[in-house]
Amino acid sequence: MKNYDLVISNIKTLVTCDGSQASSDNPLGIIHNAAIAINGEQIAFAGSASEFSGKAKHTVSARNAVVFPGLVDSHTHLVFGGSREEEFARRVSGVPYMQIAKEGGGINYTVRKTRESGEEELYNRAYAWLDEMLANGVTTIEAKSGYGLDTETELKQLRVIERLNNNHPIEIVPTFLGAHEFPPEYKEKREDYVNLVIDEMLPAVKQQGIAKFCDVFCEEGVFTIEQSRRILQAAKDLGFKIRFHADEFVDTSGAALAAELEAKSADHLMAASIENIKKMASKNVYAALLPGTSYFLGNGKYAEARQFIEAGAKTVLATDFNPGSSVICNLPFIANLAATQMKMTFEEIIPSITINAADSLSIGEQTGNIAKGKQADLLLLDMPKPEYFIYHAARNHTQMVFKKGKLVFENPRKDVFLNSL
Repeated sequence: MKNYDLVISNIKTLVTCDGSQASSDNPLGIIHNAAIAINGEQIAFAGSASEFSGKAKHTVSARNAVVFPGLVDSHTHLVFGGSREEEFARRVSGVPYMQIAKEGGGINYTVRKTRESGEEELYNRAYAWLDEMLANGVTTIEAKSGYGLDTETELKQLRVIERLNNNHPIEIVPTFLGAHEFPPEYKEKREDYVNLVIDEMLPAVKQQGIAKFCDVFCEEGVFTIEQSRRILQAAKDLGFKIRFHADEFVDTSGAALAAELEAKSADHLMAASIENIKKMASKNVYAALLPGTSYFLGNGKYAEARQFIEAGAKTVLATDFNPGSSVICNLPFIANLAATQMKMTFEEIIPSITINAADSLSIGEQTGNIAKGKQADLLLLDMPKPEYFIYHAARNHTQMVFKKGKLVFENPRKDVFLNSL
């Protein structure tokens, strides 16, 4: 009889997102009346309770919960100084975003506040956001720099991200986004700033080993296609993987550039053309769709999810958590927006916040689904059936969260359950 460190029993429904368990009738690999066994940080068994045998040092009753893989948020701007609620109030009263930006608001306001903030302040603020994400079932995120726009502050942001990754249960994949905007001191010297990113920032980040990805905000009025190509190719030459803000407001052919450079993901994509979507799909570039941004900006323009799916592109959903255009760190709410605003199905949404998101971060071999040998990153949900996750969006259904086999969050309202409904 096998021995295990931990066994989680009394699982009503296990949503594995494991291809080996899936079929045309069961695309998410759902198992009813299930159990999970864990040794160390890894899953040793995940399947029907009737097929399980063994002894455990410790046991946990899921109390009839639905169990998902830990959620993965693949696009966040976690570390920043200040906040922009006054700007938001002006914008909803009718002041255009570009006018606010010209008056010193927008990204450059956050840049000023981030430059002024010490590492400890940035760390403490971001740690609190991570706690909120964890309470909503997120066990892995990507986090970008991009509010420094000078070498010193970009490195400061990335050091904070590294420290958070070492100290918080949530696993963080770091991304360098020095090409997020042009800082005020380079507004009239844009090519000089591109050269600074390539010749100074990227080598400094590489030398310190504090970023896995490089990202660029390619958009009308920000970085052009040619500038983006130069920066991303330089990053690839240094060994960075690349991801890409593309075609958010205007079709600049960013999706085509993502395909050309074989980026892991292109993100936003509300204005991407069907021709360029097909190019992405042919190169296995993940389409990271960020409906929280469309919701928060109130423009009603969401990415055409069905076009991506029908073209064969794998989709990812993420929060784009940031202080200006998506002050949302609730990934389950994003799942509801994907259903209601982009008409994605439950079977399309769940992989987009688990295994697809993990694959887009090049960590799909470690996390993103529930299978033997994977990290025991698990979300136990207080709900009667899996589809309830995208249905009752305003309630936090998290019962427990495990990261690498350890219980890292337990809902203080654990004695109040809906799953008997």
